[in-house]
Amino acid sequence: MTPKTKRPPTTYSLKTRYLGEQTDLKKIQENVRKYHYLNRDHPLVIQLLDHEYAVLTKFGTVTFWNTTESLANQFIKEVTPYIKNVNPLYDYTDTLKVHIGPGAERVSFEELHIQNLDVEKMKIISYVSGQSAALDRYENDINERLDELGKVVENLKTSGRTRSTQGSLLRQVGHILSVKQNAVSNISLFDKPDETWERAELEKLYNELHSEYELRDRFDVLNEKIDFLSENNTTLLNFISSQKSNFLELIIIILIAIEIILFLPDWLPFFRDLFWRLFG
Repeated sequence: MTPKTKRPPTTYSLKTRYLGEQTDLKKIQENVRKYHYLNRDHPLVIQLLDHEYAVLTKFGTVTFWNTTESLANQFIKEVTPYIKNVNPLYDYTDTLKVHIGPGAERVSFEELHIQNLDVEKMKIISYVSGQSAALDRYENDINERLDELGKVVENLKTSGRTRSTQGSLLRQVGHILSVKQNAVSNISLFDKPDETWERAELEKLYNELHSEYELRDRFDVLNEKIDFLSENNTTLLNFISSQKSNFLELIIIILIAIEIILFLPDWLPFFRDLFWRLFG
């Protein structure tokens, strides 16, 4: 199904925004009924006005096509209740110009030239742009964890101690692993959209965009950082566990010494008589 417009523009300005972790597309269709839905699967293409569209992904992004800022903000407000872990401070975006017309089709990081546009192509373009914006969020998360690790290591180097606890480090490890799980599962970095199996031109478009956005390379770098963080947090956990074990051993030795001191007066007459019998 093609978008219902009287005079389709030859250029679309796209802006993708990352809103939250997951979007319930089914509930949006059930509760936000004022717009025209051009499909019912994922990604979800919605006609807001003539020549103005929004494309929602299940992994928390929305791509606006030729949409005014006021209408985009209104739409976000309407769909926010159906998005998990929305954060208004998120500033992960992607922009793209899509030019439609005769000539060779080509892809660059900021511009895309194609001969025609339909709903399936809108889905593919928005899907890859959304993956890039979502990956920005996870890259930023891991970079923040690297900064925190740097502070812990610096404190360990200067004072020989770490202020981190086992609980806090375990939470860090859990957060780091969740980033990897979300990157692989939620934004489906390694799963091609179903449409690419049905039309060769869609597969070609997807592959070119995927390559231009360097999604595989970016994930590989992200994965290396995750492995580095996991290894270092495990080392810190072992260090803290060793410190705690040594401390407990010291406490046991002190308690034994105290017990000996407390009971020593009761045994003094016995040891004194024994001494005189042996050496007196």
